[in-house]
Amino acid sequence: MRRIAALAVLLFALAAPASQASQDSVTGTGRHLGADPPFPTIQVHVNAFADAGGLNPRGNMSVDAEGFHRYTGDVTCLSLFGNVAIVGIQIVKSSNPAFVGKGQLWTIADLGSPGDSDSIAGYPLTDTAPVVCPPQFFTVPVVSGNYTVHSAL
Repeated sequence: MRRIAALAVLLFALAAPASQASQDSVTGTGRHLGADPPFPTIQVHVNAFADAGGLNPRGNMSVDAEGFHRYTGDVTCLSLFGNVAIVGIQIVKSSNPAFVGKGQLWTIADLGSPGDSDSIAGYPLTDTAPVVCPPQFFTVPVVSGNYTVHSAL
């Protein structure tokens, strides 16, 4: 009986990494310049995951537009297009109470190993959280940090 239990534990442990690999993800932290005057430095930290094909999106994203506002959002959608991830969030906490409940899309491009210039862009806030992440490809270079986009496929 102990052998069967030990074998079951071993099989479960071996299967766990495979289940992790079967999800789409975008993770990391980076800083970039904002697109709107007065061009604040923006730091974005993302931990977004979804089952293959964008199903069951989960995770969070925090944004700090230094000197202006900070907010955190729950992931509502995630789509991958090669090395580019589109992440949708619903803002759940903010230094500006008017942001809470709003939605936003972000594009994050993983351009290789750390040291290469990844890129990112946030789009205007919307009244509702996105439930679908359509292709968006405008980005600006990350001045420091690194993002990793991983496809389950």
